[in-house]
Amino acid sequence: MDRRDFIKISAAGLAGLSLPAFPEAAFAKSGAASDKKYSVVILGDTHYDAADPEVYHAGYTDPKPEREANHRKEFARNGKMWAERCPALLNRAACLVDDDTAFVFQVGDLIQGDTADAETHKRFLDDTMNLMKGSVAPDLPFVTVMGNHDVRGNDDAVCRQAYREYMCSRMSQELGQEITETNFLFRKGEDAFVVVDYPGKDLDRIKSLLNEARNARHVFVLIHTPVFPYDDTQYYYWYFLGNRKDSKAEARREMRALLASLNAIVLCGHTHQTEFLDWRGDGGRITQMTMNCVWSKASRGEYKVWASGAKGYGTLLFKEKPELATPANIALFDEYRAGIRDYSIADSAGSYKLIVDGRKVFVDFYPGASPRRAARFTLR
Repeated sequence: MDRRDFIKISAAGLAGLSLPAFPEAAFAKSGAASDKKYSVVILGDTHYDAADPEVYHAGYTDPKPEREANHRKEFARNGKMWAERCPALLNRAACLVDDDTAFVFQVGDLIQGDTADAETHKRFLDDTMNLMKGSVAPDLPFVTVMGNHDVRGNDDAVCRQAYREYMCSRMSQELGQEITETNFLFRKGEDAFVVVDYPGKDLDRIKSLLNEARNARHVFVLIHTPVFPYDDTQYYYWYFLGNRKDSKAEARREMRALLASLNAIVLCGHTHQTEFLDWRGDGGRITQMTMNCVWSKASRGEYKVWASGAKGYGTLLFKEKPELATPANIALFDEYRAGIRDYSIADSAGSYKLIVDGRKVFVDFYPGASPRRAARFTLR
């Protein structure tokens, strides 16, 4: 099959998208990967959008004019990057697929969201799923997790229900098993993958799924938000069970202890950065890889580390906004910093390849559309 003919595009939002072919890309057949050694191609936040806002955002409004204005700036940003840069990123990702590739993952915020009704929201999801799957690996399961943009619109409850109806059916098709909820578990050989939706309100089900995965060789948690506080002045509190007042501290510590008891590997997004964090505590280990495909400016196609090492964690926001260096915020980052064994953060977008080789687990990062790997992160 000619890769330029990989998908029949029915929506105007996809009709103008050019996807230059990489003839050297090899597309693996489902089941070619072994259980002992296999790989997964991973996309971070993608925020897919059409160049013309009317394709998916016709009728969109927000009760707060300032917030709507900011969202419309995002429409313009996304439309431009998907016209100019992101098609090349998808093609770079396609080149990472080989004979041992078992899946393609996307870590939430698949779409920009901000739709007026359920029908448009489902069409947006379907168009984007078909585009991503067709671009990267048509023959492999494409697994995504709910992000905050994936359920955003005139009425978030309507969009959330539309997402559930569409994505449970789609994930069932992709994985060949019945998926009835947006928190679910699937396996690859000895390894377990637990998918946790945004914002993870059903903690009882999430705990049940994690405990079900307990005897796996590796427990991978596919979640949109990081599980560690994020070093950013605007979004440091946007992590799993986090908020400005840390009012869910007891729940987040309980969940952290559960993840540590599983020696969990967390695959996430949300921050629009490439970040690696390896932490020991609560009697176990949590390793987190945060991934990003929002190639909003040319410089994000390069790998430049902002901060690294345990001492570098949680310092950027205090440098940029000293007023955030409150006793509570300092204590929050210190609580996690004490257990950090390895850490780095970079303002980079690109594609990622998870490699599982027995007990060893790596992630290779390819910034922008670069043919060369910029970094290898050792997760296990």
